[in-house]
Amino acid sequence: MNRKKLFTLLAVLMITSVACSFGFVNSIVDRLPDEIGDLMENPGQIATKMVEEVEGLSNQESDSLVFTEPDFNDLGFGLNKLDSFRTQLIQSLNGMDENGNTTNITVRNFQEVIKPLNIVHMKMEMETDVKPIQTFEVYRYENEVYLFESEETTKNDAECTPFTENVDALNLDGNDLGLSLLFSDLEVGDILEKNIIVNGIRVDHYRVNNVAMVNSTLSNVKAEIWYARNGAYIVRFNGEANGEAYSEEEDVNVSGTIRWQFDLTDVNTVTDIPLPVSCKLASEGGVNDVPLPENVQEISKIGSMLNFSSPDDASSLADYYRNEMVAAGYSLNDETIFDDFYVLTYLRAEETVTIIITGMDGGGSAAIITVEVK
Repeated sequence: MNRKKLFTLLAVLMITSVACSFGFVNSIVDRLPDEIGDLMENPGQIATKMVEEVEGLSNQESDSLVFTEPDFNDLGFGLNKLDSFRTQLIQSLNGMDENGNTTNITVRNFQEVIKPLNIVHMKMEMETDVKPIQTFEVYRYENEVYLFESEETTKNDAECTPFTENVDALNLDGNDLGLSLLFSDLEVGDILEKNIIVNGIRVDHYRVNNVAMVNSTLSNVKAEIWYARNGAYIVRFNGEANGEAYSEEEDVNVSGTIRWQFDLTDVNTVTDIPLPVSCKLASEGGVNDVPLPENVQEISKIGSMLNFSSPDDASSLADYYRNEMVAAGYSLNDETIFDDFYVLTYLRAEETVTIIITGMDGGGSAAIITVEVK
């Protein structure tokens, strides 16, 4: 897996409530107009008046109690208060490169998040004039991360690599829409619409006067943005501009038209993010079947490789594996010893396990274990 591609990708239970408490009803009754007494002789008129007043008061309280003022300087504002959601950001670049070649690049970024379960799924698809669709995906399930890569539109032959090293450094916590990685210096202009529904969310609609984009120089920006009234997070952000942009994936500068479409959907309604079958298989067996001493430290797993440190010396750790690997059904195939450096090779069915152990200067030992499946 190309790490630059990974970091480019890293370049997101509906909660409803019904305001129907006795306190709410009492507040309506207390605020009914004085002329209600004049209608006592006509129950039909009383009912009509009650409906009108309740609707009016409900709208007033809805607007005043849930509205949150947007923070136009923080493109990730309000997201930390959502439990789950999905986002999609589509970017396109159409123009000419520095060699005069027509260039069309489309990048689709998708994210879905369930924060209470610490599950995040991020996916990037890139399509150009000369290359097939390339797909890169990352799944985080608590402290397990799976990298999923394919150059096909199907996932049948895709490669999935699990690892646990530096998980937190990947910033896969679902508290960023990805917009703040791409855009900055947002200048919001006039409000175009208030209190409308977009993606099932009540929003206010604004004009965008200007914005900056990473690796790009924009001019003639024409964009609009929609903020949730309750929470002030961005629900939609669409725009286009003229300018020059650098494509890191293609390593080329392109002058032309840049467009983007962002949508936040399924707020607090995502309940399941299934892991691909190949990732499930990758997480089972392999290095997970290799015995580990109880006192190991600094464990790190990347795909079919596992490494750790141990307070035991190299000889004791080698003895541990001589006993435990046979007990686990492996047979010794080869053994190399040089001073406090050990290389043990074991076979089981179609698996070849190589265990490399070396002593540490300060005491203890370190080990690297790899599993190859034929």
